[in-house]
Amino acid sequence: MSIKKIPFPYYKVKKGENLRIISEKFQIESTKILLDNNLSPKQIKEGVFIKIQK
Repeated sequence: MSIKKIPFPYYKVKKGENLRIISEKFQIESTKILLDNNLSPKQIKEGVFIKIQK
């Protein structure tokens, strides 16, 4: 039996990252990130978990 790695759908925002950096990193539109997480751009701060779906 082999162990499959299950992708974790959440990403923890690191120090110095903002919405623009995260959207470029995962190549997802920033509006999709905001709508999926029901957040405003000001709420994306260090330590917040956001859902990343492609």
